[in-house]
Amino acid sequence: MAAIDSCDPDAMVAHLAPDVRVLVADGRRAEGRDEARVVMTDFLSAIRSAHHEITNFWRDDDVWIAEVNVTYELSDHHVLHELPRAFVVRHGSAGISELRVYGAQEHPLDEHLRHDEAMRIGGRPFLPL
Repeated sequence: MAAIDSCDPDAMVAHLAPDVRVLVADGRRAEGRDEARVVMTDFLSAIRSAHHEITNFWRDDDVWIAEVNVTYELSDHHVLHELPRAFVVRHGSAGISELRVYGAQEHPLDEHLRHDEAMRIGGRPFLPL
């Protein structure tokens, strides 16, 4: 969470295994560190700051699951307060091998968003992490 809150894509990617698989709350996916860097850099381009607060977590061997509230200040200074998120992280010998982020502001299925299209709430981008 500290790497995400730093808003530094290099800090974020440093924790990932070379063959990482990523799924973020808006449905975007990445396979491998290079694709993950693209998704994370795109995510950071929309925000000025982020603060993640872990409210609960579970750990079992190589899996970490956390309930998180996140507050974002967007690049236009709009603030989104305490958005609920769930993180599922699998860790391997080379770093994070799988990262899945789920959010509670999912759009209705009949809006027909493509899997690579960012969701929007009130015309503003819905942040994936």
